[in-house]
Amino acid sequence: MIPYELLPTERDFDPLSGDADAQRAWEHFGGLTLDEAHAKFRKNPLYYQEDFMFMGGKAFAYYFPVLERHLTTVPDSNSDGEDHESWILAHCIKMQFCSKTAHHVLHLKQRVFALSAFVLQNIRRFSFDTDGQRRVADAWAELETHLATVTQE
Repeated sequence: MIPYELLPTERDFDPLSGDADAQRAWEHFGGLTLDEAHAKFRKNPLYYQEDFMFMGGKAFAYYFPVLERHLTTVPDSNSDGEDHESWILAHCIKMQFCSKTAHHVLHLKQRVFALSAFVLQNIRRFSFDTDGQRRVADAWAELETHLATVTQE
């Protein structure tokens, strides 16, 4: 169990102070362990996905395993037609690498590439039709293209 003092702080979620979206992410995930955050996210990924776009880099870096676990445990057969928020999550991750706190997420670059490879190699899990698969694949390819331009400063 991670000691509470090692969990991301409110400032880690909202490093620029006063961002309403970052504060909402704090309200949803602040103080949660990775297992608790994953369980919460899994209950309603559509509702919580944007939190990962707006939380500060330190908080995102801590909670990134929630996204990895969510996407890599999507069932192999996609009978419900859901993309499991895979399209928007690619955009959420990209935004983290474009933010003012991107320096906190740079160490995740190879893990993001690996997650993207997983999504692209298992695209049928994220949509049952070719249009949906193309939409998801395009989002992850766009993320990979952006990551290729990101360097350590």
